[in-house]
Amino acid sequence: MTMRALLIGAQSYDLTGVAEDVTVMERLLADRGFTDLRVCRESAETGYHGMDEALTRLGQETETGDAVVVYYSGHGALLPLPPALREHHPGRPAHLQYLVPSDHVASTTTDFRGYLAEELTAVLRRLTTVTPNVTCILDCCHSGGMVRDPGSWRIKSVRCHVPVEAGVERSVGLATEPRLPDPDMVRLVACQRMGVAYEDERQGLFTAALAQALEDFRSRPVPWSVLITRIRDRVQLSQVLQRPDAGGPSGRLPFSLEVPSQPERLQLRAHGGELRVIGGALFGLRTMDRVRLVFPADGTRPGTEAEAPVTAVDMADVLLTPPGAPVSPLPPGSYALPGRLHTRRPVRIEVGGPLADVLRTRLASSPRLTEADGPSEVLGLVRIRQGKLEVADPAGLPYRRPKEAPGPAETLSTARKIVDLLETIARGERLRGLADPGPDDFPPGNLTARMEVETKPGSHDFREFREGDGLRTGDRYRIDVVGSTRTPLYVWLLGVGLSGRTSLVTHDQPSGIPMEPASGHDGEFGWRSAPVEIWWPEDVPAVGSRPESVLLLVGDRELDLSPLGGAPRRRRSEPAALSALLDELCEGVRDARLSITAASLRYRVFHWHTTVEPPSS
Repeated sequence: MTMRALLIGAQSYDLTGVAEDVTVMERLLADRGFTDLRVCRESAETGYHGMDEALTRLGQETETGDAVVVYYSGHGALLPLPPALREHHPGRPAHLQYLVPSDHVASTTTDFRGYLAEELTAVLRRLTTVTPNVTCILDCCHSGGMVRDPGSWRIKSVRCHVPVEAGVERSVGLATEPRLPDPDMVRLVACQRMGVAYEDERQGLFTAALAQALEDFRSRPVPWSVLITRIRDRVQLSQVLQRPDAGGPSGRLPFSLEVPSQPERLQLRAHGGELRVIGGALFGLRTMDRVRLVFPADGTRPGTEAEAPVTAVDMADVLLTPPGAPVSPLPPGSYALPGRLHTRRPVRIEVGGPLADVLRTRLASSPRLTEADGPSEVLGLVRIRQGKLEVADPAGLPYRRPKEAPGPAETLSTARKIVDLLETIARGERLRGLADPGPDDFPPGNLTARMEVETKPGSHDFREFREGDGLRTGDRYRIDVVGSTRTPLYVWLLGVGLSGRTSLVTHDQPSGIPMEPASGHDGEFGWRSAPVEIWWPEDVPAVGSRPESVLLLVGDRELDLSPLGGAPRRRRSEPAALSALLDELCEGVRDARLSITAASLRYRVFHWHTTVEPPSS
């Protein structure tokens, strides 16, 4: 068996971190036993024909039993087809999806220099007919379904103005090839099909998180399905709207066909009156999380299960308070499984004295926040500037208007308000990152949505919003959604404002607005929102552009989603599937005990992310 890898780094347009991505992956795979490492980083190798030749040669030389990795870092593109081409090729997808080679700009009407998703699919399908041990890793925008923004982040997508006619013709010629997903291939993608990926000056966020996760678990056999959670958490700490994912047989161990029966089983040790979970911190366990304890029968005691809270973190291990009487000695084979895990966002405290002490105490008891323990990206920082106390975002812009530094009598109330604000911001960020589960046959039929922005205030003339467009205070937008489906569908319009607060825009019908038959279109249903105005809250300083997000959620039943807009929850009446969704978005809690199939709520999510300029003085 030979362990082979093809690493392609197409550093086109404005990207700067691709070379480092490839270097990191080359070193990581060599350390894991890959001996046939093919690296394409020069322009001649990363142009369209160079990429095609390298992938073809890899397919020709791979043998039965080999382990194969195909890795790509660079731009990804998802271009809407011009109306004339859509009419000429009815029934074709509305977008052309492809990797962006280094010579992409040289495309002509007869020579399209984009490596199509269909071409990549065909190559990978041929590989899996030879060996099932194939892993495809894509660090680019729109990478989901393919088989770096504010501050220093660069988006790994490019608005391309090249002729696409030849690309469409090539895509049509490949239409009979099987499309992803390939059941034999592990797919690691930096983002969803309609999503974006980012890099900084050094490298791609996804590749950096992937390398760190593999290094953290180097001596512990955990599958991709566990690693992707750690990768996703690390990427989202960078304050970007990017959601990595793993598809295919992700229960496998990395670069292997082995599938562990209980991938998240953690070793349990008894120490005095406490229980120690070996390596629990690597799995994201922190104080106030809960784990499930499994004690097998040992001849004198029957097998039992129990839950216990995490009470402390000790390096890579976590400590638990045993439920009931101490279990000592532990029955052979005892272990722990992650239970309810909190997603905590780091906060940097740059103040001293009693306020810092109280803040640390409140953060330690917060299930949604934690104090930053290094130079990592943070949700916010608490500091004194020009004698005033402020809570600022990672770019240094205050979330709210700075206040006078508190006196001793105000320390407790000030700390409470700061933590409340940060929890509001964290909740908004979680909602911004709500992932679209993808079609997955829901709803049956076609479903599209678009956001339109008024061309001039009060004109009632709307144009389509495009990714990257910015807005100003007073602008108005509306949402259109249509679909040809017989399934009753309900819509909710949600917003995360520039202040970080969440709102249910359709609050007048919190259980969902039913889509209605479209006028003059048989079998088509739709809904259009009323115009929604962008406004700048008085408590937000009018400096710097601020992020604003609009989300459209389409579901298959009426459910009260008002808690997503800040309303109190009625937990006793919540269906299990809704409760799990609200736990994650409102409380930052992920229940690792629930299987993916346990969620019965079927929904789609459409996102539009923009920035709002401050009002002119």
